[in-house]
Amino acid sequence: MRNNKKILIVDDDIAVIDFFASFLERFNLEVIKAKNADEALKFFNLNKPDLVFLDIQLPDRDGVSVLKDILEISPKAKVFMLTAKSEKILQKKAKEIGAFDYITKPIDLAIFIKKIKRYIEI
Repeated sequence: MRNNKKILIVDDDIAVIDFFASFLERFNLEVIKAKNADEALKFFNLNKPDLVFLDIQLPDRDGVSVLKDILEISPKAKVFMLTAKSEKILQKKAKEIGAFDYITKPIDLAIFIKKIKRYIEI
């Protein structure tokens, strides 16, 4: 049984998406998967997720520009940027624009679930 909480995961690496989807589905969360910016915006509009995990480097656009579009659609959206530790400039820019937080790759599952629990009840 689902708890009606939705999480959108946007990453161009399907293995990353599938890994997190299988992990999150254990908590009865609905996971929406997007592999590029166009899908991310389409699925965000259709599903209005509770949380978004957005890769900062996408094949068709950078995640920061997608973040801007999401926040124009829904200014209170909770968007977490998925970044490599070396992407400090982009992390800072994303936070200035309105990213809720960021998670560095490789992702520590304990930190990942802690951030989810902080914003939605699971």
